Amino acid sequence: MATVTRRGILAGVAAAVAGVLAVGLVTAVVLTTLQLLPAGQTPVVDDTTIAVQLTGADEADAGRDTLMAWLARGILVLALVWGVIGMFAARTRLVRRPGAAAARASWLGSTRPWRARESTLGLLQLDKWLLILVPGALLVGTRAVQTSFLSWVHLVIVMSGWCVAVLVLRALVGARSPWPVLAAAGGAVVLRCVWALIPVAIGGPAAAWSALWTEPVLRWIYALVAALLLVWVFVAAAWALVMQVGAKAATGFVLAAIGAGLALPALVIALIGDGAVADAWATSLAPLGGLAPAPFVWLEVPVAGAWWAATAGGLLCVVGAVLAFPGRSSDTGSRRA
Repeated sequence: MATVTRRGILAGVAAAVAGVLAVGLVTAVVLTTLQLLPAGQTPVVDDTTIAVQLTGADEADAGRDTLMAWLARGILVLALVWGVIGMFAARTRLVRRPGAAAARASWLGSTRPWRARESTLGLLQLDKWLLILVPGALLVGTRAVQTSFLSWVHLVIVMSGWCVAVLVLRALVGARSPWPVLAAAGGAVVLRCVWALIPVAIGGPAAAWSALWTEPVLRWIYALVAALLLVWVFVAAAWALVMQVGAKAATGFVLAAIGAGLALPALVIALIGDGAVADAWATSLAPLGGLAPAPFVWLEVPVAGAWWAATAGGLLCVVGAVLAFPGRSSDTGSRRA
């Protein structure tokens, strides 16, 4: 166990570095390119950037915002119940209930990924499906409520990245059991969704959107914790794979999944046109800024930003493949759960 733990730490560190490169730097760029402008003033930009107005646009629908706040509270309660069942299932009669084993595997995988494999042994088919459906449904619901069901563009971009990453990871795992890594990554996604739902549940998506984009301290605290939780998804996934494929291959698997999840959606955006996608995204989310008084908040995005993201994702895929494929070929004698 000590050897596996040490290997898990190495794989986790490598995955964390990749996560910071793929997510942390993007977050830092977004936060540092914000401009606060008085009402009626427009940003000065050239043909190298795309300016997107984020807040201060139309009048928000207060009734819709209240409804979204209550939906967020309901989803948050369900997510917390899932976590509580996972924490106490093994010590109570809950473990005999349908789905309790999946909740326990999700909790252990997200908080102690080195135990993800043992927690998924003997799962029923229903529990296996729940390991995928619960985090997936929670992610879709969280993003939909965050945007007040206004932006299909936002939802498609986010979900396409996650789906590509999961499919690539599943393909790389191959004939081995995919449930340990799905339990760890899915459980970590649940934790991140809980954090994302908290501000929406307090005041609604419009109020949360306005506060987080116009208050620098709140914005940095929220974004920092959200970025750390996102990085933890990758760390937990790599750590959970260590017992099956070793630290090197586990790191490669996760790097390739991160790269594909970043590169393919970015490539599609680049081919469609950064400006067109940015305009569609901003237009659909404009009503969320209605509660924010002037100054307006503008975001300047480099015109070639999508190509840069696609290139960075492609490089991560290459690095991941270099690490993963030798690891897979040398692991033919490993056990298949």
